[in-house]
Amino acid sequence: MVEGAFDGVRVVEYATMVSGPYCGKLLADMGADVIKVEEPRRGDPARQRGPFPADQPHPERSGLFLYLNTSKRGITLDPAHRSGRDAFERLIRWADVLVDNHRPERLESLGLGWEAVRAINPALIVTSITPYGRTGPRSGQKGSELTSYHAGGMGNLLPTRSVDVNRAPVKAGGYPVGYHAGLTAALATAAALVGRRATGSGRLIDISEQEAILALVRTNLAGTIYNRSTWSRVPERPPGMGRMECRDGYVVLAAFEDHHWRGLMELMGNPEWASDPAWGSLKYRAHHLLEIAPLLDEWMLQQSKDDIHHKGAAKGFAIGPVNTAEDVINYRQYEARGYFVDVDHPEGGRFRYAGSPYQMSATPPRVQRPAPLLGQHNEEVYRGLLGYSDEQLHRMREVGAA
Repeated sequence: MVEGAFDGVRVVEYATMVSGPYCGKLLADMGADVIKVEEPRRGDPARQRGPFPADQPHPERSGLFLYLNTSKRGITLDPAHRSGRDAFERLIRWADVLVDNHRPERLESLGLGWEAVRAINPALIVTSITPYGRTGPRSGQKGSELTSYHAGGMGNLLPTRSVDVNRAPVKAGGYPVGYHAGLTAALATAAALVGRRATGSGRLIDISEQEAILALVRTNLAGTIYNRSTWSRVPERPPGMGRMECRDGYVVLAAFEDHHWRGLMELMGNPEWASDPAWGSLKYRAHHLLEIAPLLDEWMLQQSKDDIHHKGAAKGFAIGPVNTAEDVINYRQYEARGYFVDVDHPEGGRFRYAGSPYQMSATPPRVQRPAPLLGQHNEEVYRGLLGYSDEQLHRMREVGAA
């Protein structure tokens, strides 16, 4: 069997919802042994979030939880109990990495903050993910997907094409902050693991969700810094055209450069109105595109989104279909690359999951196992890994520590 890139790396994931679990998933799918720590009885709040099969809520059938926690072992543990803290310390001694997306005070109040865990395991890498980071005037403050998204500036760019660009800001759907922060955390953790080879010592990684999402608007930020331009939404029809409606959906078109424009005109059959050489200038188009927008719209409405996508790509300009969820699942590019994977879960059933957006020739990422049931690996971890007796584990369960 081909080993994963992180085979032999041991991770304790003390995290909920999206950012920390996504970081853990990326490491686990690449071979790391990730033990997910959940609150006894209740578990990760993601278990209560949909989608659910047949729209019937069930803590073992949350699509969000099942996707985010593939390839992990799962235990229940509450470090607030004395016996729970002892078990947590044993896990820290075993681990290479601790992924934590709670407020820092949570573990610090239990005597398990950065300095304490470093004393327990000097080689431990602690990846801390918080809404605003561990320093600065907002450190320690509560946050959410919604607040971090807007604090990072993304909401100010949406909606992009509204009749009224002064409409109140909105947030994109899903969990972009959680996923981007989790990806950032996984990258930083991988770098820390490489760095530890030289020093043998652990380190603290401080991930700010606000800063992670800010990276997605860096070009707008650069415009503000260098050109003193207004950081706001895209106007109704930008020079590159943006989203355009076809007869069966939408495409996104970006014909910014002059050769892109020439390719688009060739595709349109070189209409007579475009024969004026002035249209070959980006500056001219930026000021006059609205004048011919109805002509562009009329032509595009006669095209199918899939056909125009491929014809436009052949002309050398960026154009792509706006895919629905069904379109994405059936998209032949994903199929050709084997992107989606089918996973069987004992409670959730068999479903198709999003795979990895990267392929590796020697150590390909793969789903090692489905997401764990709540406390599924308690016996395996407590007894087999940490050396607890049946009586000790029973006692921990009685007091709510496991």
